Amino acid sequence: MAYEPSSPSSAKKADRSPQRAAHPTDTTPAQAIAEAWMRETREAQEKWRMADEKLREYFHGGRPSQRTRKAKM
Repeated sequence: MAYEPSSPSSAKKADRSPQRAAHPTDTTPAQAIAEAWMRETREAQEKWRMADEKLREYFHGGRPSQRTRKAKM
């Protein structure tokens, strides 16, 4: 008997129930993100903003700009 790892067993199939979409199907990803952001608490929003600022500083803060770079030669 061949083993097929990608196909779920019949017991697993029976346990799955169809899930309803939380949003209408015409909701765009941007709209879904905006709705999720509005559900966040002010504290959570502030934490996200601080994390975003830290990453921005980490990836862009220490590099010299294009104008201040000098040629190597």
